[in-house]
Amino acid sequence: MALRINGTLAPPGSPWYERLFADQLCTVVIACGFDEYGANRSQDQLLESGLAARGFSRDDAGALARIAAGKRVVPQRPAEHWLAGAAATDAAGRPVNVVVTLVRAGDGSAGGDAASAFLDGLGRCDVAMYGGHGRYGTGPDFDYNFTADLVDDKGAIEASFSEYKDLEEFLVERGRTSKRSPLAEYRALVAKGRLQIRRVNSGNLVINLRNYHTAEFGAHVMVDQLKTDPNIRRMSKQAFDKRYRLWLFNGCRTNDYFYNLRKLNPKANAGGLDLIGTRRVTYWSMIGDTMLKLLDELLQRRTFSQILQSLHAVNPDNPGDDARGPSHVADLGRRA
Repeated sequence: MALRINGTLAPPGSPWYERLFADQLCTVVIACGFDEYGANRSQDQLLESGLAARGFSRDDAGALARIAAGKRVVPQRPAEHWLAGAAATDAAGRPVNVVVTLVRAGDGSAGGDAASAFLDGLGRCDVAMYGGHGRYGTGPDFDYNFTADLVDDKGAIEASFSEYKDLEEFLVERGRTSKRSPLAEYRALVAKGRLQIRRVNSGNLVINLRNYHTAEFGAHVMVDQLKTDPNIRRMSKQAFDKRYRLWLFNGCRTNDYFYNLRKLNPKANAGGLDLIGTRRVTYWSMIGDTMLKLLDELLQRRTFSQILQSLHAVNPDNPGDDARGPSHVADLGRRA
């Protein structure tokens, strides 16, 4: 059994608001990943309208000036920056300015740039949120997964696939003849050079390459093609300074990320990194509302228990689709 951290449904206490609102400034990055069916586009719009409804204005110059005035690290990657004055109050009752960096994958054509902007936010922001595909526990993704070509003995393309389910359905049919499972048929065709997987990984941020979902065909393809790509960006290779952060990863079963995030980023953890992730299936239609809800809860200084209850209210049960019980869990860092 691969090592993992499942998180808790009953975390004690509250986020470290003293640190989140230090110097009357809180910096947040909110990132929406990519979906091959276009489900992210409605969430892109929802995030924009949701920020505007909460009193934020798109003001790149003003936001960057406020970050610099607060003696914080300024963004190094292009992105949208939204600013709200007095969006929260600190422990002394003083107004707190909040800068939100909004990262959106859009049509996926600039997934590498979106991933870089989000990675920049993970490093410099007090709060980071990702909503999108969990990619079978491997990490956030801002562009297409892969394409696969079935070729004949001379290398001519017989069929092409860009979806796991389409490839799996084809392999099910082909496997009936060869008396092999879809996974075994996949392995045999790859070994013979008949099935060529073309990686699209510039938008991937790889947290974990353990396969926690061995019963799912897509998990094998995902992990295989990431493992064989020497150019993937590994979260374990990123340098984080020692200070408090809170991260939300909102996609299907993102508590898969917890173990590696704890083991492979010692400086981030030494600063008291708090993690929130999901323990079951979640849906694209709820991604924008979930991230905006966490923003609301933090600005209102809610406890962790209240935060998890609010996130579940946005992501109700759907027992017919493996979405049962509370949606989110937390794994809290040390208070140094």
